[in-house]
Amino acid sequence: MRVGKLSSEELSSMILDKLKPVNPEVIQSSGLAEDCAAISSDKILLLTTDPITATGKNAGKLSIYVSANDVAVSGGTPICCLMTVIAPTDANAQDIGDFINEANSAAKELGIDIIGGHTEFSDAVNRMVVSCTMVGTAKKVIKTSGAKVGDSIIMTGTAAIEGTSIMANDYEKRLLKGGMTTEEIAEAKGYIEKISVLNATKAVLKYKVNAMHDVTEGGIYGAVAEMADASGLGANLFIDNIPVSSVTSKICKILGVSPMKVIGSGSILIVSPEPQKIIKALEKVGVIGTVIGTMRSEKKVTAIGLGKSETPTVDTDELLLIKK
Repeated sequence: MRVGKLSSEELSSMILDKLKPVNPEVIQSSGLAEDCAAISSDKILLLTTDPITATGKNAGKLSIYVSANDVAVSGGTPICCLMTVIAPTDANAQDIGDFINEANSAAKELGIDIIGGHTEFSDAVNRMVVSCTMVGTAKKVIKTSGAKVGDSIIMTGTAAIEGTSIMANDYEKRLLKGGMTTEEIAEAKGYIEKISVLNATKAVLKYKVNAMHDVTEGGIYGAVAEMADASGLGANLFIDNIPVSSVTSKICKILGVSPMKVIGSGSILIVSPEPQKIIKALEKVGVIGTVIGTMRSEKKVTAIGLGKSETPTVDTDELLLIKK
């Protein structure tokens, strides 16, 4: 059993030696006894932070992808990040090193530098927990609160992308017993590679985009409700239009959750008066865009379809309600 920080030697060999900055904006990166990293920029700086607590699987990748997505949907380009990693007491230095390798691989894929943070062992957690603070730059900020009456709500990808990957990893045995094949579960686990939305956001920024929001905890329903609240508006949501993959549908049915209410990083909501231009721009980068609703003046979100009408709200993500 182990508590406290990594030794200086472990910190250097397992983490610091592997984090070499590539962006010129980074003028001081992570280092032994350095309390701060430093970046220089003449653009708008965007900063966001997110913890990964729903799963211990792929948490390194998720921490990078999810935080980078926050910067992207705000109209920016992620540059660098800080990571805090809390490991359980039965872990070791190599476990943290492997975790950082995974995160660093995802970061390099997106052109992001990990420039500092904190690592320790603690009996406060029973699996690896990470918090990532992402920094990006932008020429113009796209706000979640910018939606206008009459705008179309365009959704990218399919519902519950992140949740599908998490559930396939965490409940594999139950899903196999429920009738899923090993091939279907492997496909679902692979959804981790669909979570970055940087290509999608870059493709639409030259068009009229009044608001963007990534679909995280609470799923599609929660994201639309959050955006409506932020904009002081309501929305009509067309349930029949919301794309749900076959493996996601099967997993959610077996585990008793709704794909509309499960964490969905990898999908974003784009609010625009030019939906066809947005959809065509997304197609050019290989991303599916679907109009799933419209913004309205009445401050209420109504979801209609599948023979029913619902009122989406910001609720606890159903992934967290699955019985162990």
